Amino acid sequence: MKRILAACLLLAGCGGGGEEANQAAPTAQPRSGQPARAGELTVLTGLYEGGPAQRPSQLCITEGAGGANRFGLVVWGANDHSCSGAGTVSRRGQALRFTMLGDSSCTFEAPVSGTTVTLPAALPEGCAYYCGARASMTGASFTQKGTAEEDALKAKDLVGDPLCET
Repeated sequence: MKRILAACLLLAGCGGGGEEANQAAPTAQPRSGQPARAGELTVLTGLYEGGPAQRPSQLCITEGAGGANRFGLVVWGANDHSCSGAGTVSRRGQALRFTMLGDSSCTFEAPVSGTTVTLPAALPEGCAYYCGARASMTGASFTQKGTAEEDALKAKDLVGDPLCET
């Protein structure tokens, strides 16, 4: 009988203070670089990827001077043909408006669904300038992989240099 009573007291002692300890413990915060809410694009800054895992197409977005968002992208096609470019990007409701900065005019809007950005099936003629032979950006899809600036800086251009810089 004494053993049962001792065991009950021991179990009661182990559970004591649990409520206070749980209340005092800090709330788990999302890991840096992870989307804030599953299924929703809440922050533009970060790294986006799409296509095959062995050579993913990449889109990076960083905050530029004066709060303007800058982007860089590489879209890989068959036989290592590719498209690449950089410029500014802004949010317009459920779409992102991309403007390439370069020798040819290329501005388009890409719809956002959840954390995925999909380039339109038809792009202005000037956008072809940013693609090699037999390569196209049309329909390329990018899913956000991280929301931190350091995630965006992991994206690489065609020769392995940083695609986005601060």
